Amino acid sequence: MEVTQVLLARVVQAVKPLGAAVYLPEIASKLKTKYEFVTAPKERELEELVSSDATKGAEFRHGRLIAGGRAVIVQELTVFNDGVIVDTTTSTDDSDLFLTGLLEWAREVLDVKTVGPRIYVSSLEIRMDVTLEKYVPTFGPIGDKIGALLNGYGIEAPRYEVSEVTLSFDQFGRLAPQPGTFNLERRANVPYDKDIWFTQAPLKTADHIELLSDLEKQL
Repeated sequence: MEVTQVLLARVVQAVKPLGAAVYLPEIASKLKTKYEFVTAPKERELEELVSSDATKGAEFRHGRLIAGGRAVIVQELTVFNDGVIVDTTTSTDDSDLFLTGLLEWAREVLDVKTVGPRIYVSSLEIRMDVTLEKYVPTFGPIGDKIGALLNGYGIEAPRYEVSEVTLSFDQFGRLAPQPGTFNLERRANVPYDKDIWFTQAPLKTADHIELLSDLEKQL
């Protein structure tokens, strides 16, 4: 198994809602300067953020944190009135590093308090030589039947096979944020014989990679 690309390394943290004494345009300006974000939220986005029923966050894009002699590039920081999302394309360790520093700064200027654990999303592009159908054999004959029926319609159909596996849980009645699904599927617009897959998990990047390595050994 080879990781060819980290597509998303996200960390989500719920926080206690900001107090009314906070002047958001000033805070947004300081945040943009501190982390050198290329773009910051417009005034309209900040107006929506102070709404009691706001669902859209204020977005800061392409910033960086200098830590340990290197730059951690943040693709996007989204701030809600009750939480923050940090996105990088390197690892959730980098996203965590940025978020920890951000929260330390926020506690000084905003008296922010975190609520609950951090939630992770790891999305990877990988190369892995595996045939999922071999391990869910019931679907092999179903794929053959679909192809036969299509041929009967006069459609020259390629062979149908299992191309995606998703593991999830019943989220009904659970308060957000909740961990997401585990997904492994053929990469869109890539020939099957290239063995390129897309995978997403509610895990830290390193744990996601370890899980996939274990999966490959089992398969």
